[in-house]
Amino acid sequence: MFKSVTLFIVFLLLSSNSVLSQKISFSGWGAAGFIFYDREILNDYTQEVYYRGKLQADIEINKKLEAQFDMRGNSVDNTITFREFTAKFNYMDYLRFKFGNTKKPFGYELVENQEDLYTVRRSITSRQSALLGYGGRAVSLMAYYNYSKKRSEFPYSYALSVFKDNSLNFGVGTRFGYHSGDFVFSANYLYQSRGGEEPINGSGFGADVTFDIKDFFSSFEIMYLQDIDEGVRRRLQSREEKVFAFGVKLEGTYEFDLDAEVIKSIEPLILVNYFQPDSKLTEEHLIQSIVGVNVYFHKKVRARLDADIRLSKDEYNKDYSTDDSRFYIELQVRF
Repeated sequence: MFKSVTLFIVFLLLSSNSVLSQKISFSGWGAAGFIFYDREILNDYTQEVYYRGKLQADIEINKKLEAQFDMRGNSVDNTITFREFTAKFNYMDYLRFKFGNTKKPFGYELVENQEDLYTVRRSITSRQSALLGYGGRAVSLMAYYNYSKKRSEFPYSYALSVFKDNSLNFGVGTRFGYHSGDFVFSANYLYQSRGGEEPINGSGFGADVTFDIKDFFSSFEIMYLQDIDEGVRRRLQSREEKVFAFGVKLEGTYEFDLDAEVIKSIEPLILVNYFQPDSKLTEEHLIQSIVGVNVYFHKKVRARLDADIRLSKDEYNKDYSTDDSRFYIELQVRF
């Protein structure tokens, strides 16, 4: 860890000295908290403390060229990792290019920075879609544009990304959004191909709607994703290899301004999520309900309390299980 931090500090010093005529800015966040689990203590911990953080450097080389470096650390393995390098080219008003280890353009929650989300963790559907290869990061070349109110005559956002993980895996992801007042309507498609001894291809589809005004936010998201890992397993069993997972999520928040000396505002939230690993097997599914509140001491300092209730069921059990439900308490500081 010390070596990684030292290298990053040296990089920042070199960057500062070599780009004095350019603009360099730093941002990031830190968080620490507790997790209380609903599970047998004989199987795993029922309580856990954690801390994590991010340090990001944004360098503006000139009006057409930017770069971004991102370092992350957490208490899981007590290491600092180099998470992202991205070079951005502002080619023209409505067309920009990005190259580096970037996010795949799929799903509202997955393209948003985790520290900007209302819940402490992403929903089950978003986390599972990333595990299935429809989210996360990969070395990519992306053509994109993010909507700006300064150019309201072009009410669209889009991204087209070609990514490659190694010599056997590659894919193409797309995301298109239409902005209408306080609403954003978006659609996603991602194709991934895996080679090797058992080559297989898969497609993922998604759509989401967000509504965002001063104090109120709501989002609705739906995904239909081919599970290529399960597909290979079933192929080897001489079964139907096309397996699709299904997920749907709805969330809403409202911020109440208090403007008190210590607590500036409170923000209750609710999120309901349904995920089915096999769309043809309705008996096996998971229902997630998150009820929580964010307490703001400053617009960049907040305490977060989330009750994450998980009801799981499979084809062998008639009753729901609350195993792996959890309660979060976290303090987050952004800068």
